[in-house]
Amino acid sequence: DAELAITGVYDVLNAPSIQGYGNQALWGRGIHYLLNLGVDDVTQDVRFTTGIPDLMPFYNHTYTADNPNLWYAYFSLYAGINRANFVIEKVPSINMNATRRAQIVGEAQYMRGMFYCYLAWMWGGVPLITGTEPDLTSPRASIQEILKQAEADFVAAYNVLPVRNPNVGRVNKYTAAGFLAKLYLYEASCKQNNVGQSLAFPLNSFDWVNTQEAYQNALKYTKDVYDNSGYKLIRPFRNLFLAATEAAGREENMMLVQCGPGGTQEVNVFTYLAGPRGDYRLTAGTYGWLRPHRETYQRYNANDGRISTMSGYLSSTTNFTIINNYKYYNPDPILANLSNLCVNKWREDDANARVARGVNIYSGETDFAILRFGDILLMYAEARFQTGDEAGARSLLREVRLRACADDETKTNTITTAYYKADFMTELLDERGRELLAEGWRRIDLIRTGRIKTVLNALSNGNMFPGHDIAQIKANFQDYKIWYPIPSRDIATNKKLIQNPDYK
Repeated sequence: DAELAITGVYDVLNAPSIQGYGNQALWGRGIHYLLNLGVDDVTQDVRFTTGIPDLMPFYNHTYTADNPNLWYAYFSLYAGINRANFVIEKVPSINMNATRRAQIVGEAQYMRGMFYCYLAWMWGGVPLITGTEPDLTSPRASIQEILKQAEADFVAAYNVLPVRNPNVGRVNKYTAAGFLAKLYLYEASCKQNNVGQSLAFPLNSFDWVNTQEAYQNALKYTKDVYDNSGYKLIRPFRNLFLAATEAAGREENMMLVQCGPGGTQEVNVFTYLAGPRGDYRLTAGTYGWLRPHRETYQRYNANDGRISTMSGYLSSTTNFTIINNYKYYNPDPILANLSNLCVNKWREDDANARVARGVNIYSGETDFAILRFGDILLMYAEARFQTGDEAGARSLLREVRLRACADDETKTNTITTAYYKADFMTELLDERGRELLAEGWRRIDLIRTGRIKTVLNALSNGNMFPGHDIAQIKANFQDYKIWYPIPSRDIATNKKLIQNPDYK
């Protein structure tokens, strides 16, 4: 029962629906729109999404409290918290192996902490529920209370979880350490950059943060992962994003949304996500909804091997590469005007082979990493810089760039020179944009460092794709949109909830 219950907590990550609500609301599909769109990471080719009114607002900042994708994500994160609360409350009384029992509770605490982090990052303060019989009229707690709960959950998980989980692909001690670092960097940078201060909204205030203490804590936990975890940067970079190489990828991937056949189809709806446009039945392509910005492409030097994480369309059924007996169709070259520019990270193999393995033809089985060691290196660099060690921070950027250049020292020196910025944080954020393209961190990074409006205003006004309106994105973004609106159906059913500022 305990093992089944903790499986149910993980199930929320990419469940097709929960109690009949949502359509892959979290990492199977929906949350990618909330985390990636509306900044300079990925955008939409609106030619293909004009009939999807609930999706387009995230690209052009016209979302409202009535948007169903917002509610599905909010609801699903709370469903995960509810399931975790049952594990935390009920499993300790089960007569079973004591060590494994403690680990199961620790996993649930980690998951609850992570769900609360995402609620805080997207909405700020929200109702704080830690029991199995919640008060459905709970008011919003402050963002301080939410993040302190997440911190306590991560620390508890860190103290009880093993170096590797007995169940492959699930969280462990160092996953908790990595998310503690995420939490501390978020708190410190929000306070340092006066995030949300102009909104005068006390629930989402960061006045309580001790900036230097938070940076020191981030340094402590990233150093621990770097020194002791055994995770590493795998080679080549592309192997992080293929089902054919997922075993190797787990040497770097520290928090996975696992996908595959069986069960109730806990897969990802890859056809709706960031990948090369193409016929999903013939070339395992996507609908081409989520596409890189011009600025994303221009962020890469030609010597940087990660530029291959972008490509043209998938149109050939005869040009392919075999990797560990998986057939991947090769994409077209990128056109000079970038009109066919696509993300080329997560790839699915031949559709017929996937169907034979039990995966729906429009679905994918490639694991998605929420946290990986490459991100740890960049967080470690940020923490070292913010605590006075710029030279050490730059040495960590070099480790990431060496992998990007297939360990070619000459190319690494070339891109290091090309990417250099006197302001280290600007250089670091550019590097995070290259390394973590479409992985769900760019919007959060730009908000916490107070740069989202500046970055949006710097976007090229010329259209990337027909109908793609950069001017509209700039005009629609306002300071208050660093937070999403609390869903209207929750406001309607809980009169103690108050809306985020300036949403009607």
